[in-house]
Amino acid sequence: MDQNYLSLANSTTLFLIVLIPIIIAVVQAILFLRLGLSEAKNLDIPKPTLKKVMINSSLFSIIPSLPIIITLAILMPVLGKYIPWLRLSVIGSAIYESMAADMTIKSFGLSGLGDMGITSSIFVSIVWVMTLAILVGPTLNIFLLKSYDKKLRSIRSSGGFLAVATGALFIGMLSLMGVPLLINVANPLGIIAAVTAGVSVLLLDGLAKRTGKKTIGEFSFPLSMILGMASTIVATNLL
Repeated sequence: MDQNYLSLANSTTLFLIVLIPIIIAVVQAILFLRLGLSEAKNLDIPKPTLKKVMINSSLFSIIPSLPIIITLAILMPVLGKYIPWLRLSVIGSAIYESMAADMTIKSFGLSGLGDMGITSSIFVSIVWVMTLAILVGPTLNIFLLKSYDKKLRSIRSSGGFLAVATGALFIGMLSLMGVPLLINVANPLGIIAAVTAGVSVLLLDGLAKRTGKKTIGEFSFPLSMILGMASTIVATNLL
């Protein structure tokens, strides 16, 4: 692996650049918290109720964040310490960031995440793809979200083909990301991880419905990811 690429990915300069938007995001969160507390005071909401809401919200934010922490651990050896930190802290998501990085690496003829042939130029390309592509959503929201949402509600209320098509498009997008893993016989560990994670999330969701414990359902996604990765470790030792 290109040592210049590693020194760039973990450089102090990059850390300082990344720190700026992260500080902005933290400041925004603090400002929203202050505005929320101020509005709660105006509404005469009791302090014990506010404290309970804040504690519960904090606790239920930890488990859904596990996939992000797992993705961070996966991306750091490939992209260094700072770019994954930035991308998973501001706008980005676990699925998008890993997919964008993997697709960019493959476009250079490499095998994907973890390939030892990554160079400085490939690293810079990954950063550009991850940061520029994610801007499409917020930019479109600024100009088109209001009219799009109005039209979508109209389609759903009227029914017909377009109402089915909107759901089918989402399923098609998920299939595009998942099916290649399930049929790539050259990578049996990927198939094992995908199948184990898929079965696990179905079982956990079913268990949540049977027992009436919503917490199990809320934990199903991160737990299924962990079980999927654990299955590859077991399979590696057995194969």
